Amino acid sequence: MSRAKPYEPDDPMVLVGVGVVAGAGALEEMARCLVEEYVRAGWEADRLLALFRNPFYRTLHVIHRQLGEDCVRRLVTETAARWRGCWIREESGDA
Repeated sequence: MSRAKPYEPDDPMVLVGVGVVAGAGALEEMARCLVEEYVRAGWEADRLLALFRNPFYRTLHVIHRQLGEDCVRRLVTETAARWRGCWIREESGDA
């Protein structure tokens, strides 16, 4: 007996991807959002840039290849500067 549910075209739980028409700055805006996610998670610039250069991380690497190192570095620098001082890091061993 199969437990698989038969496909229903109007099932609200089916994940559906939809393409949208994007403007010229869409890739850079997507890159800015991804960078912000990593920066807000505490990633340092060098570590984040290494992700963009690594082909294993396909989305980040495509952005790096299409926008270039200078653009990605600028996005990381701008985003890090915007969020600098917003997080308190407790790295001392005093507890």
